[in-house]
Amino acid sequence: MTPELITENLLTPIWRGIPADYKSKYRQNIWQQFEDNIRSAAYTSRLATWFDTICRRLDVQIRPEHAAQIAQLFNARLDRAILRALREETTLLVLMVRVANEERKAEQNQASMF
Repeated sequence: MTPELITENLLTPIWRGIPADYKSKYRQNIWQQFEDNIRSAAYTSRLATWFDTICRRLDVQIRPEHAAQIAQLFNARLDRAILRALREETTLLVLMVRVANEERKAEQNQASMF
């Protein structure tokens, strides 16, 4: 399981599902909270348990358009590999989410200018 697939199919949908008011309330340290929660929740043997924990901690509401991506990861039965990456490569994975998020915002801003 590559970091790109984990970022694109799991972490980005989770980030996008964190309510805007939560992100605003914790804007000073939201990215650190995101990283810390990903890492600490990954100390389990089941991806579903990790997912439930992270969603509860960050009040995540997965958008319907992301449900299929997440289900694909669950069905791949790669829990060990994904959880290991979530523990050992957390900083890289969160940085990838952050960069993708900034790129998405820039594209939206450019589109709204025209």
